[in-house]
Amino acid sequence: MARSCSRAACPAPRRRASVLVLGALLLLAEPAAAFCKATTCKPAEGVTCATDENGCPTSGATLEWPRRCVSFGVQQDGSAKRGISYEKFDAIVRTAFQQWLAVDCGDGRHPSISLWDMGDTDGAIVCNKPEFNQTAPNANAWILRDGDWPYHDPASAFAHTTLTYEPSTGHLLDVDVEINSSGVELTTDDLAIVADLQSIATHEAGHFLGLSNSSDPEATLSGSYSPASRSARSLSPDDKNGICSLYPPDRDAPACGNPSPSNGFSRYCAGATEPSGCSLAAPRSGRPAGADALALLGLSGWLVRGRRSSRERR
Repeated sequence: MARSCSRAACPAPRRRASVLVLGALLLLAEPAAAFCKATTCKPAEGVTCATDENGCPTSGATLEWPRRCVSFGVQQDGSAKRGISYEKFDAIVRTAFQQWLAVDCGDGRHPSISLWDMGDTDGAIVCNKPEFNQTAPNANAWILRDGDWPYHDPASAFAHTTLTYEPSTGHLLDVDVEINSSGVELTTDDLAIVADLQSIATHEAGHFLGLSNSSDPEATLSGSYSPASRSARSLSPDDKNGICSLYPPDRDAPACGNPSPSNGFSRYCAGATEPSGCSLAAPRSGRPAGADALALLGLSGWLVRGRRSSRERR
């Protein structure tokens, strides 16, 4: 059974939030090499990126969260169109992250990263668009989009994750996840499945952490998906190897402290005003990224395939 870490094991941040650090032990299978780490090399911009035999980029800095504590927030609206409340969506996102955090990387040790849900104490995210603010607080938001869906690449039909990072280091500064509740019939139960939101969220959580699509067709991070399948709710051996490679337990990274995003945390879009009337123009904490130290990468969701050949993972 999964359990949260104690305050002794993961010190409380200056801003209170709930932590999702799990002690569940999941068996890690024999090493596989199909997973891909996202890097700063961007072939979409005409750059030639060196790749390995699986098509994974080997040039550029690896994208990763440099600290052991990272926060996220879930947008307050949920999806009225699909009948998904904020509370339901928040629980689905938590469960998605739990799959990645609970992986046993050997000897009962887990990936050296933990996720904090800022919505527990600070409230749900009000801002309903992805953004990174260089001189104002941020949120690392998860958003269900009932309105227009602006991504026309077929691989982004289900979801789109935008990563903001420092080009020189690959250090992630901000990640926003958008899920297409406008054009996709998202479902949340175990029976009448059309497009399983839990599977989609688990896939995007892997991108949030810095992994790219895998060439292993059995992986949750495979680039294609059969919408009626629940198999991507749980991780394959390849997914587990990927997260342990990206965040090994002995990684040299700061211990858990303040998990606030770059420049502090805010529920609101930049330039918005809190109910108290306070402007959100200035940063609350952290350092702003300079204009020359900022880059974006969009990781697409899945291409649709007709049938998943494997049996569902349990």
